[in-house]
Amino acid sequence: MKYLGKTKYDSVTLGTIIGILAPMLVFVVYYLIMYHGMNISAFFHYLTNGEIFIPVISLCCFCANLPIFFAFIWTNRDKSARGVLQATFIYAIYVCIMKLI
Repeated sequence: MKYLGKTKYDSVTLGTIIGILAPMLVFVVYYLIMYHGMNISAFFHYLTNGEIFIPVISLCCFCANLPIFFAFIWTNRDKSARGVLQATFIYAIYVCIMKLI
């Protein structure tokens, strides 16, 4: 039987904030693990010149938001899951715009 009361931590705003910040955290972890000896400005220069910035952002978004989305779904926090999906669409729109430029 599904719990019909208000679930704790279930809001679109919370899901959106988590969905925006989680890929950024994964990006920082990626930098610290893979390129920890490189200066951050040199790292961004490397990503943009190698034309891999957009794929890295896409991968960070996918790897971060997918498990969070399903965790919210499995714990019946549908509004928070909707917020994570909204943040993922924001990242997708950004990626599409950057690919067109």
